[in-house]
Amino acid sequence: MTACHTGSSQKFNLDERSLSPDCRVVENTVGKTTICGTPQKVAALEPKMLSMMLALDVQPAAYADAYLVRSPQFDNPSKQIPYLGNFVTSQPINLGDRNNPSLETLTRLKPDLILGVSSQENKLLSSIAPTVLINTDSKGWQDNIQIVAKALDQEDNVQQVIDSYQQQLAEVRTQLAPLVTTHPRVLNIICSQSMDYIEIGYNGDTVRLLKAVGFQPVLLNNVEPKPGLRATVTIETLSQLDADIIIVHTWLDQWEGNSTYNVPLEELKQKWVKNPLLHGSKAWKEGRVYFVDYQMWGSVIGGPIADSLILKQLPALLLSPVQGNLNPT
Repeated sequence: MTACHTGSSQKFNLDERSLSPDCRVVENTVGKTTICGTPQKVAALEPKMLSMMLALDVQPAAYADAYLVRSPQFDNPSKQIPYLGNFVTSQPINLGDRNNPSLETLTRLKPDLILGVSSQENKLLSSIAPTVLINTDSKGWQDNIQIVAKALDQEDNVQQVIDSYQQQLAEVRTQLAPLVTTHPRVLNIICSQSMDYIEIGYNGDTVRLLKAVGFQPVLLNNVEPKPGLRATVTIETLSQLDADIIIVHTWLDQWEGNSTYNVPLEELKQKWVKNPLLHGSKAWKEGRVYFVDYQMWGSVIGGPIADSLILKQLPALLLSPVQGNLNPT
């Protein structure tokens, strides 16, 4: 009875046949988690988990974001949580930074369920509430959302979420088919505002979606793709890569939620304009270099909501009138 009670520790190993009818065992990266009933008070420790929760029509009671927002509560989520906040109708408790969520706040909250990713594994979490962690490196969100839905008792909603994604993807594939034919090679670059960190995107939401649409990612000749790879390069190496289209992802180094969320894309663009080493590619010469926010276009938020937002913006971005060589002179 204790092991089946919502909020109990998951250290008990029970045969599913011995559980009461409203209880279920959810297999995840921390083992088997016993959850009973429909959790009403759910804590999300990561944007990826919040994305799946919201897609399944479940609101968070507490949340830990990628940015450390200086407020005890997300009382204005549309302004305090980039992108995902537009879908949040609750006012979740702020658990702090996703890399170090507050266990003390979680304990006071007494959630029915804690959702996070495998890198957040902590034995103390399961002593606070049933905990389900997923591995976002080895599985896509279509697989992980099955786990999350079972934990939330929302399995009936999963197929609708996947079908909606497939329909949107098919529409965008049709829209971009002519461009894929003439400009198939896309280079994804992750670049800091200071340009002291430059990475060739091998993985992530944008790379995966572009491949699904039909584009071919431009990669380094001597570096084989593998999960978790961070292919960092210098500007000199970057200048030797040619592509039909270049998408540059960048981010805010710091944001505390007390001002408008605004990634300075134009500032980075002007740095590229002033650097002749970056002007040799076909993409630059045709004005097909685009600057986007890594928070959404990278793998920070994750599917299915990030996928939907990217697919919505992708045709408008890539089919916009070309900008010459982006050089104002």
